[in-house]
Order: sequence, then C-alpha cells, then structure tokens
Amino acid sequence: MTYFPEEVVEHIFSFLPAQCDRNTVSLVCKVWYEIERLSRRTVFVGNCYAVRPERVVLRFPNVRALTVKGKPHFADFNLVPPDWGGYAGPWIEAAARRCVGLEELRMKRMVVSDESLELLAKSFPRFRALVLISCEGFSTDGLAAIASHCKTPEGVRFAGK
Repeated sequence: MTYFPEEVVEHIFSFLPAQCDRNTVSLVCKVWYEIERLSRRTVFVGNCYAVRPERVVLRFPNVRALTVKGKPHFADFNLVPPDWGGYAGPWIEAAARRCVGLEELRMKRMVVSDESLELLAKSFPRFRALVLISCEGFSTDGLAAIASHCKTPEGVRFAGK
C-alpha cells in the first residue's frame, strides 16, 4: 500500500476548516490521527465537563485558539446554584503546561479568577486576545495582569448577561 507523505496529508487537512470534518478524517488511520492532532490550531469545547482539560491539551499541543463553554445556558437566568462550577482555572493551568503557543482564549459562562488571568498573562508569550462572555469572578487586577504582560494585544472583550 502506498502512503502519502505527512506533509501532503497536512496540506490536505488545511482545506478542512470545520472541526467535524477534521474529526472525521482523524479516524481514517493512526497516521492521520497524529497529523490532525499536531496540526489542529483551533479547539472548541462545548461543555467544560465533557472532557478533562489535560486530555484536550495532550491531544492538541499546538492549539492557538481555544474556546471553552462552562455553565449551561439556563445559568444566565439564575437557575444554577451560585457555586455550581464552570471554573476556568483547570483549563488555564493545563494549557500553561502544554500549549505555550496559545494566542486566543474565549470562555463563556465560566468562573475566572484573577489568579487564573495572571497565570494566563505570564504563561503565553504570544497571547493576544481574550474574550469573556457572561463570565464572573475576576476584577480589574486580573485584567491589569493581562494588559501588562501581553506584548501584542488585539484586545479583551466582554459580554454580560
């Protein structure tokens, strides 16, 4: 059986921007799985409790943009206990250990502490964009850490309830 060189397969993957398509081709064989895991630059986690942060960063060590959703939608209507979860800390800690190339982080309905924002600011030299949608738990101290450590910031965006 003749195999394509890895560079060719990686180039083919570049024409598959949809994550569902990339997931599908990664199931073809072990080589394609490995190429896909190393070439994936964006990762979307629709439920922060569906997968462990460590598992995500082990599978996709070269991720540049990470999106994580925390609490369910009905949390916006105070239908979830206040300390229910959706903590950003484990996600930022796992990424800090394995994904030094992270440039963008988007979080929705998560509890983000000032300590987590400081770790985020200090761990990623090319970090440039932070989006927090309906997040809580942080103050201007955490945002100041982001502002003072990010060398080429594109911005910090917020959207509330």
